[in-house]
Amino acid sequence: MTLFTFRWTRLIAAGLVSGLILVTIGVAMYLMGVYFARGSLLFVNLVLAACIVIGTRWYAKHVLEDRTTYGSALLVGVVIAACTGVVYVTYNIVSILFVYPRFLEDMVQAEFARRQALGMDASQATQTLEALRRETTVWIIAAGNLKGIVKFGTIFSALTAIAFRKKRIKAAAVAHVRS
Repeated sequence: MTLFTFRWTRLIAAGLVSGLILVTIGVAMYLMGVYFARGSLLFVNLVLAACIVIGTRWYAKHVLEDRTTYGSALLVGVVIAACTGVVYVTYNIVSILFVYPRFLEDMVQAEFARRQALGMDASQATQTLEALRRETTVWIIAAGNLKGIVKFGTIFSALTAIAFRKKRIKAAAVAHVRS
C-alpha cells in the first residue's frame, strides 16, 4: 500500500484518541496516588500497546479495507505512538506547570525513597536529593516521556505489524483455497 492512499486525518485522530486515553490513565493514577508506584510504567505501556493494536486494527479495517502490508501496519502504529506521545507530553507540560504544583517534588521524593530502599548510603542522601531536584524538570520529563512513548510504540508497532501481516496472509490463503 503506498503512502498516498493513507487518510492522515483519520490516522492522526486515532493517535489523538490514544493520547487522551493515556492522559486519562495518567490523571487517574496520579489522583489515586499510584503514579510513581512500581509497576505504573508497565501498566501505561500495556495501555499504549493496546491502543496501538486497537488503533491499527481499526485503521486497517475501516480505512485500508483490510488491505495492509507490513509497512502500512508499521506506519499506522508509529503514527499512533507519535501522536500519543505529543498529546501526553502536552498534558505533562500543562499539568506540571499549572495544575499539580507539587508534581516535581513528589517525583523527586518517590525516586529518593526508591534509592533509600535499595540501600543508599546515608552520607550520600543530601547530595542525591539535591541532584534529583536539579535533574527533575518539566522539560526533562516531557522529553523523556516523548522519547519513551515513541520508542516503545515503534518497537511494539514493528512486532504488531508482523503478527497483523501473518493474519492477512492466512486469510488470503484460506480465500484462495475456497475459490
